[in-house]
Amino acid sequence: MRKTFISVLLAGAVFVNACKNKQQTADASGADTTEVLADRQSPGQEVVLSDRLKTLLKSDEGLFRGVNLGDEISAVKEKETAEAFESDNDHLGYTIEYRNLESADIQYFQDKDRRVSRIEVDLYLNNRQSVDSFRKELGAYFDQKFGQGTPQGWTAGNNARITLTDVSKGKDFGLKLRFNLAGGAVTARK
Repeated sequence: MRKTFISVLLAGAVFVNACKNKQQTADASGADTTEVLADRQSPGQEVVLSDRLKTLLKSDEGLFRGVNLGDEISAVKEKETAEAFESDNDHLGYTIEYRNLESADIQYFQDKDRRVSRIEVDLYLNNRQSVDSFRKELGAYFDQKFGQGTPQGWTAGNNARITLTDVSKGKDFGLKLRFNLAGGAVTARK
């Protein structure tokens, strides 16, 4: 009886120690460093787009969905195929509903000249696995399109900054994608 108790106690201690060691290998973002490195695309390797990513991106043209910062807001109305859900003097809002009850809200903000000044995308996802998968897909796509990103995001032409943030809290899972200028005013595209 005493030997069984000691064996169970020893096995528990080994398990707790293994968990602590695993926890210590995580970097500041909470991701296991070995997983982050393994997820990187090889340079020049073509990124395969899932159906949900194709739906979100819609087009490889422009910065996002065929739209660039500095485009006239009227061009967004012509190009955007998602369902409109709001429109005011500040922005246009569109939504995409996925079959698995996930969704994306896209907002195109405009400046005083009625040009796109920033784009924000809120992805409402079902679970941690979906967040990690979508984040990996978007990261690989942006690495391919704009070059290797940094922890702060990606830089595109015309001084555009792209950031991707995990905004999950508790049982609410999601990502926020933002396209804006690194500094300064939007220049009109001709």
